[in-house]
Amino acid sequence: MSSVFEHALTLGEPKRLLIFGAIAEAGSIGAAARTLGWSQPALSQHMTALEKDLGVTLFDRTPRGIRLTTAGQLARIRSGEVAASVTGLRSDLAKAFGLGGRNVRLAGFPSFVIGPLAAALGRLEANAGTGTDSPLHHSYEVSEAEPPEALRLLDDGAIDIAFLFHHEDETPPELPGRTTVDLGADHLDLLVPERWNRAGQIQHLNDVADLPWIMGCVRCRSTAERLCRHAGFEPRTRHITDNPGAIQSLVSNGLGVALLPRSARRYSKVGGIDPIALQEAGARRVTAMMPDSLATASEIDDLLEALRAVEVTPNAASGPAPESYSDL
Repeated sequence: MSSVFEHALTLGEPKRLLIFGAIAEAGSIGAAARTLGWSQPALSQHMTALEKDLGVTLFDRTPRGIRLTTAGQLARIRSGEVAASVTGLRSDLAKAFGLGGRNVRLAGFPSFVIGPLAAALGRLEANAGTGTDSPLHHSYEVSEAEPPEALRLLDDGAIDIAFLFHHEDETPPELPGRTTVDLGADHLDLLVPERWNRAGQIQHLNDVADLPWIMGCVRCRSTAERLCRHAGFEPRTRHITDNPGAIQSLVSNGLGVALLPRSARRYSKVGGIDPIALQEAGARRVTAMMPDSLATASEIDDLLEALRAVEVTPNAASGPAPESYSDL
């Protein structure tokens, strides 16, 4: 390896130098955190690590913000050069390969990723570059994460958008400096094997009080247990899996009953199941959360519009999808 690269790698993560440049430009860690959509402790940790790597103090904290040391003034110059180089590379690649957008990092729960998010991103990809009014060709980087992990990633600045859910009887998740967009109500259906309900006698949760249950992820299980307790019984859990297809397969084979969000069956439906819409099961709200600074960005608008077009939350337990994006 070239000595210049080897030596540079010993000086720490270049991204920290860019973060320092943003702090120097903003005048304080708090102002930079609001601009970048990161938490203030996360930025402070990066600065502590950068100063340790470089062996110098870059700035002093004052009641009015930060005051750069001589070393900090030199580092700010270099951070500007690094930023210009990185953005210059993006511009060069955009011109050479016809790209015009930015990379957006997303995280969502599995059933959302495999269903509406994949469909929406496919729609954006198919429409990219077609027509004079088409949006810029933004790229979207997807990872799976249950809501608690997605919130942590968003708070740390590791992603740009977190797709979350919470049951309607729960307090919606919040983070300072973040905007939340509601994507609709996703109702929970009671899934039972068809042969267990041929007479249609199952109409309420307490009708399955004595049957074995198949539970999903930790948060889904907590919701199901809470709803069952409200109905007057403690569910007897026999199987646990966070895979919607596996839950349906277990139900289809007569191994138990389950509560499953309606959207989870829309893109991976298994036969042999009677999905029963129960008002007492309620619904979960699906939301998108992003930094305030991105709330009106074109790449976010494009994605949300595509999600509305593919209908995040279906409004029937069975049958065709609704014609419009709306709550149930």
